[in-house]
Amino acid sequence: MEEKCIRCGKAIPMVCFFGHTTLAIFKTVVGALAGSKGLVADGLHSGSDIIATVMVMITLRISGKKDDDSHPWGHGKSEFIGAIIVYAILLAIAIVIFCDATRSILSGNKRPPHMVAFFAAVVVVIANFILSGYAHCAGKKLNSPGVVAIANENKADMISGVAVLIGVLAANMGFVILDSVAAIIVGLIIAKTAITLGLASFRDIMDASLPSEKERLIEKVILRYKEVKGINFLNTRRVGHSVWIDMDIAIDPDKTVKEAHAIVKEVRQALIRRFKHIKDVSIAYSSGVRAGKNMKAGQIR
Repeated sequence: MEEKCIRCGKAIPMVCFFGHTTLAIFKTVVGALAGSKGLVADGLHSGSDIIATVMVMITLRISGKKDDDSHPWGHGKSEFIGAIIVYAILLAIAIVIFCDATRSILSGNKRPPHMVAFFAAVVVVIANFILSGYAHCAGKKLNSPGVVAIANENKADMISGVAVLIGVLAANMGFVILDSVAAIIVGLIIAKTAITLGLASFRDIMDASLPSEKERLIEKVILRYKEVKGINFLNTRRVGHSVWIDMDIAIDPDKTVKEAHAIVKEVRQALIRRFKHIKDVSIAYSSGVRAGKNMKAGQIR
């Protein structure tokens, strides 16, 4: 992994913390002064981003701890826990925004927001586009759920900023209600992001395996070795940004125990070289493909 990516991953939470703090203050103050429900709602969204970023900073520190006797699988799941908390906070913010905007529509607000809110929304969209791209790149390279969560936060913020921009412009063209409608759209965008990604983090914390296409790639690497006659089982799981693999392979029955051990070690090293973020590979082996019963002749880890 490139040193540059590691440095970016470590810097992302702090960069986004200051970025979200600045944007939250900017949007809330300008939105209140300009009378824009949409921009104030977006400011609350950025306020939740601050909490989310702090949570990610904490969980990244925890997940970075070395394995110990109490946590032989590491501390990586703290990132998933942090992500779930982040998305729960987002959902709560979405509900508050939705209710406030709905109340504003029902009360019959007839004053359009000042056009300064439009230009503020333009600045917000550009800022979040930059922050989202920066965080997404580092999160994918590091395979970090926490950093990816920050990137998704910024992406949702950018999309909601576009909704605010359109709402303010439409309100000043005579469609006053659309500023509050933009706030509702912001709430719905936040809610969708929170529910979709929150459920994904919940699945991961329940020891979800890697996607089937990635498992097929792992199988392809294993079966390149002609001495491997089949794969009896392959189990994978994510623990934070790390991946653990457990498998049983069938070795050519004509091979001696020493030769079989050498083949298994070679397969293990090939997997670690080929795939990023593998924490450990545990390989059991048997002679020939089996079905059901445990007939392992050895194990390499």
